[in-house]
Amino acid sequence: MPLNRYSRRHKRTFGKKKPEPKIFLEEHRTPPKPTSYYTKKKGRCRFCGILIRKKDGKTNTRRSWHEECIDQYTFIYHSSETRKQIWKRDKGHCAGCGIIQPRKSRKKLERWDVDHIKPLWEQKGKKFKDIDLDYWRGDNLQTLCVKCHTKKTSEEATRRAKLNKNSLK
Repeated sequence: MPLNRYSRRHKRTFGKKKPEPKIFLEEHRTPPKPTSYYTKKKGRCRFCGILIRKKDGKTNTRRSWHEECIDQYTFIYHSSETRKQIWKRDKGHCAGCGIIQPRKSRKKLERWDVDHIKPLWEQKGKKFKDIDLDYWRGDNLQTLCVKCHTKKTSEEATRRAKLNKNSLK
């Protein structure tokens, strides 16, 4: 069953030209769209680029997504869906300390974050063809409480600063 139906609330991009930056720098939090996303051909999946077939083997020109592709797309490109699925998978257990956090809370200490195990800054500055989409998939995501997430982020920032300092020498 699909996570989310592609609806009117999503940006209309069918048939629009793909922007062509050479290096993936500023928006490293959101991965680049696949080249097939900007297709003008009906019946071709916008995520994987493969033809969408009916049960009789003919091309289905009324659809633009495979069922499994829309699930992957919404997971990667829509943070609310990502958070929902990670919450279902981890059941609110912090991967750092094991505390169970409520799904929604107004108290800062009871909130939780979705954290990338391999940090996204490793993808910053790469060319589009070299970007690894696995950085945005579920295997690289974990639930962390705010305290553990702050600690992990500061450790990563320290490590990144040391790498940058060494590269300048």
